[in-house]
Amino acid sequence: MKKLTALAVSALMFAGIAAAGNSEDDFMSAVIRLAGYSSVEELDEDEVERYAALKNSPLPLNFASRSRLLSSGLLSVYQVAVLLDYRELTGDILSLEELSALDGFGYGFVSALRYFITLDSASPPGRSSASGQDVVRHSVTLKSGVRNVGNTLAPQGTYSMKYRLTTGECFDAGIALRSSYQAEHFPPETYSFFAACRGRRIPFSVVAGDYTLRFGQGLALWSGFSMSGASSPDAFSKRPYGISPYNSYSGDGTFRGIAADMTAGRFSFSAFVSGLGLRELMSGEEDGLSGILCGANIGWYGMHGQASVTGYAVADTTPSARETFSASVCSADIRYSLQGLDLFSEAAFDMKTLNPAALAGARGNVGENWRMALLVRYYPAGFSPAYSGAVRSGTRCSNEHGVSLAAAHSSGKWIDIAGKTGFGSSEKRFNGNISIDAAYSPEPKYGVDTSSFQVRLLLSETVRISPCFSLSFRFSERYRSYGQPFRIDVRTDFRLNFLKWSLNVRANLLHCEDFSSLAYAEGGYRTDVLSVWLRTGAFFVDNWDDRIYAYERDAPGNFNSPAYYGRGYWVALTSGWKISRSFKLYFRGLFQDYPWLRPSETERKPPKIELKLQLVMDF
Repeated sequence: MKKLTALAVSALMFAGIAAAGNSEDDFMSAVIRLAGYSSVEELDEDEVERYAALKNSPLPLNFASRSRLLSSGLLSVYQVAVLLDYRELTGDILSLEELSALDGFGYGFVSALRYFITLDSASPPGRSSASGQDVVRHSVTLKSGVRNVGNTLAPQGTYSMKYRLTTGECFDAGIALRSSYQAEHFPPETYSFFAACRGRRIPFSVVAGDYTLRFGQGLALWSGFSMSGASSPDAFSKRPYGISPYNSYSGDGTFRGIAADMTAGRFSFSAFVSGLGLRELMSGEEDGLSGILCGANIGWYGMHGQASVTGYAVADTTPSARETFSASVCSADIRYSLQGLDLFSEAAFDMKTLNPAALAGARGNVGENWRMALLVRYYPAGFSPAYSGAVRSGTRCSNEHGVSLAAAHSSGKWIDIAGKTGFGSSEKRFNGNISIDAAYSPEPKYGVDTSSFQVRLLLSETVRISPCFSLSFRFSERYRSYGQPFRIDVRTDFRLNFLKWSLNVRANLLHCEDFSSLAYAEGGYRTDVLSVWLRTGAFFVDNWDDRIYAYERDAPGNFNSPAYYGRGYWVALTSGWKISRSFKLYFRGLFQDYPWLRPSETERKPPKIELKLQLVMDF
């Protein structure tokens, strides 16, 4: 084992010298801002992959059609309406400063948005390039990994591949496949694919393969990841983007079938058919189709508001089915935006159980420095939550009556950030957030025989002390009437940037069943071509209920936020090398050991060694 450990450490040191890449700090900060989260640990792998794809193939803001702007998921319907109206009246947007001056955008939002858009223009000033742009692009990502298994020298391997072809507005196709450490390598354990075509003169799109559906505020249909709880005002009101192709690895929470949408003036129509169990059937499993989901959405979009109706039904195709339809839900949502105030609501009705559900909220600016949001929700126990993804406190939009309130502030003088220039290179001295969420479940839930309730409180504050130094503090408290009633989490982050060097230090203390702690220090060096990050940390977590999550830097497009449990330490090195404009190479190595026994342990857990390599080609 000592030889294996020495070999891994040597490999880490060699890779740190031979390879490098770009820092993900700015990218992850932008994702957090746009998605409405308060920390990177709240993110999901599929969500990060979606934003990574947008970063690799940015949205051409001056060329994109209404459907493409909406399906990107970056902009709200109101923002799209403002953008289209501005392009028609004044022509292309030529700078980020100009974009930030549009109603509904602002400096902070555009600072995050800039990583996922381009302002390319093919027209003279005052005219629009919206006639379209056809640029053929290929994107290929190859990943592989190897790790040790216990105390043996027999390693396990994993691999994945992703390919995407885009031709501007007209055609888009992709495939992604992956095999995990425990699975057989051939055929791949999971895969997803899609092909999408769009009309230019006639605004329509058709997607065949894997796709996501996100309508309204998510009460009826919102596939993919959806956060439980609302930790910042930006998370309260969702940005629905209807039908969107899916190009991630696992395909969990998505649909496989065919979907289409069409726009006529201010009206849109979407329809979709998906085979439930089709993904498993195509992977060789014998269960076959369990059902067919079909549905539609009709929407109207105005300058200051939108309204839509969504409905879906699931036809049961199993031989033992007693009823034709196993689920049937319809919903209506409305949203109105005016002078910084965003009002939104959605009401749904489960036609199988005859149960209604509803939510309503408001979000807007209060003065110059504050953004606030309020949301109330009513999800009865009989409402079907199978495909919903609205804001909630638990895992399902069912058996929950709740209210959420959040406020975010940005104040103080503007401070230039060391190492950055241009738009988004400064921020206000104080940036913070406070949110509280209360939920009541009238029916038994979470293994208890009576009604229950839960209250969550979150406080966070970041102080930009100087251009090189910032300090962050985060406090969260959860109280529930079942299980372990209290869970307190306190975290402090110290960040220092100087020229091409940076240092991040975190201390995290948590109490639930007992006390647990985690701390790490990470140093990095970054240039346009080369970057190397080295992190070392330790954790003391004796109970699973006291586990601590900490995001681990990885290659772009990957997400790794492990739960630390036990008593140990780890060393991780992440590096990358921009070989050319089209080729980038990334490496990550990890060594994790458990030299200290927990009170309930009699034997040490074996160390963990993992090496990962990723090659990204864009041309």
